[in-house]
Amino acid sequence: MSLIFLINYNFIISQTQKHTYQEKYFLKINFGYQVSGIKDEDFVISNYSPLFIFSFGKWFSRTIGFQVGYRGFYFNYIGDDFKHYYDYYFVEGLFDLLSIYYKYNENNLQIILNGGIGYFYNHFYKKPNLCGSMGFNNKINILNQVSFDFDLNSVFGWDIYQGNKDILPGVTIGLTYKF
Repeated sequence: MSLIFLINYNFIISQTQKHTYQEKYFLKINFGYQVSGIKDEDFVISNYSPLFIFSFGKWFSRTIGFQVGYRGFYFNYIGDDFKHYYDYYFVEGLFDLLSIYYKYNENNLQIILNGGIGYFYNHFYKKPNLCGSMGFNNKINILNQVSFDFDLNSVFGWDIYQGNKDILPGVTIGLTYKF
């Protein structure tokens, strides 16, 4: 009987408490670095380049959301000395991993797995490409509507910069505004 009471109590509380950090729209802006490739020889200082990510999204539930966005501006390639300018427009699904374990997250900490597809245009090669993207994002609320982000992300596809399977991993920090 106690178990039935606890289950019903948790269900009623979860229906009446507003999860303010989700079920909202958000704007996100991040800055950081990226590198072209993940092999040992790719991790040289001349191969790093700045990374900018801007996205807009919506949480549909405590667990599931989506975002659309832009990633750019250029990357360096170990095979030459040029800046390879590109634009990457993406659509990604979001999954809050902590929402599996906690019905209500009092600290408003989120660990989000994101993945999707996008349109990648390499201005150096003057050709488009359909690519995938995935990453992990850690959000910590610093104000009621603003969170600090730490993001590990990547774009992967065929013939982004070297004629076969390529990856552009990145690390960014930034802010998310929820409204």
